[in-house]
Amino acid sequence: MNTEKWNELCFLLSENIEKNISEAAFEQNVIFALRVLGWKEFSGDFDIRPSYQIGAANKITPDFVVKSSDKQKLFVVEIKQPSIPLTTRFQQQLFSYMRQLKLEYGLLVGEGIQIFYDGNLSKQDDPVLLETIKFERDSKSGENFVELFSKENFSFKVLQEFTSKSLKDINRKANFKSLVDRITSDSFKQNIFSLIKQELLNEYDGELIDSVFEELEIDIKQNTTEEDTPSKKAMPVVSHTPSNKYSRDHSVLKIELDPADKHDFLKALLIKKEAYITTFYENGTQEKKIWKVNQLKESSDIIANLRSRPEFRNGGWQKRGIIKVYVTL
Repeated sequence: MNTEKWNELCFLLSENIEKNISEAAFEQNVIFALRVLGWKEFSGDFDIRPSYQIGAANKITPDFVVKSSDKQKLFVVEIKQPSIPLTTRFQQQLFSYMRQLKLEYGLLVGEGIQIFYDGNLSKQDDPVLLETIKFERDSKSGENFVELFSKENFSFKVLQEFTSKSLKDINRKANFKSLVDRITSDSFKQNIFSLIKQELLNEYDGELIDSVFEELEIDIKQNTTEEDTPSKKAMPVVSHTPSNKYSRDHSVLKIELDPADKHDFLKALLIKKEAYITTFYENGTQEKKIWKVNQLKESSDIIANLRSRPEFRNGGWQKRGIIKVYVTL
């Protein structure tokens, strides 16, 4: 039953819509999707664009607020055009509604579904993204979404169990990534040389060992190019090649975009006119700056534009000790 309902949601919210459907037209599809989940406007299960007074002069108008039979607010739903990536700006809008309405759960619906949580189980200041679900038929995540957010099954106890598991997985992934970054950093390689030297000092002269190190490089890297997760095999491999003691690849600075597709990123950036650039350094620090966009066009090469910045040019980022750049909306 959950599979059938999820596949119908895929049909309503993705497969059976025009490519550039407006947000107003998409709203009707979301109403149909809520009906599939058992929530009906006729029964007073949800309000469409309700207006709430905030303070003396301000009002908020979320797209949907889903309620229980006794009119208790359960969760808020904010919708966006499916052709536009679900960016940080849209998420912040949902966060505001969750905070003002004192709701622990919120859904952002557009090109997919994002589930957010804002409660005592999380230690983060902002609501945390528990899961992003793509509109793909027979999806296990989609079936679980139906189970969690359908009217007949809705339970805060079950939602909190789901939330606890999701937060545990998120923390484990974060710790896994942090440990991989530490082990593969250039500074950590020096620790490995020290350990090797201690092992060899009983047999060889220290000066001889150091002279050998001058001709060697220890390269620690992941043995997979896929996203780092604890469930995937990602043990570092150690290779030795004649080189300078602490040499590394200085030719290409790693630049990551969110969303990852550079065409989707540029399209959203041209609308928002600003992004956030986070620069990561070898010493473990990071720096976040706002990037104001004025002259980019649809034909612009977003990666080439970033690499043209003085601090990210070849030779410049190496001197500054930059190891990675992350750009998000």
